[in-house]
Amino acid sequence: MAASTNIYVLPDQDIHAGGKIYDRWGNLSYFANVDALSDVAATGGADWTSEVKAHSRKPYLNSKVESSIPKHDRNIIKGARQSKGALPGVRFTLQSALEKRDFTTTANMAAIYTWLKTTAKVDLTFYSNTGTPYDPITAVAEQGA
Repeated sequence: MAASTNIYVLPDQDIHAGGKIYDRWGNLSYFANVDALSDVAATGGADWTSEVKAHSRKPYLNSKVESSIPKHDRNIIKGARQSKGALPGVRFTLQSALEKRDFTTTANMAAIYTWLKTTAKVDLTFYSNTGTPYDPITAVAEQGA
């Protein structure tokens, strides 16, 4: 299984630095509207081609014979590898009347709190990485409802 189902990019919120929100089990959409955030986990990395110049090399160490390698292209894939260790950043917790879930982020806690105040789908409490609760966040009314 992948380290995270979704990795959302949170833009800067006024003066507060944004970052990535790692949603390991896909639960963030229950608490907030994530439609405006880009999901970098879905991109799967980047592919490109690099040109390798013609060169010579020895088939083994201290060989007296050199072989020529012609110019060729090398296919490169970057960003597709998954981390086996802990997710980067710090943990934060969202708790509603029915659910309590942990997420990891590289963003500023104030940026997440500011974003949640404008996108919350349910009434919730936001806890920082130290366990400190922020003021409760009320659900934002749906547009056109």
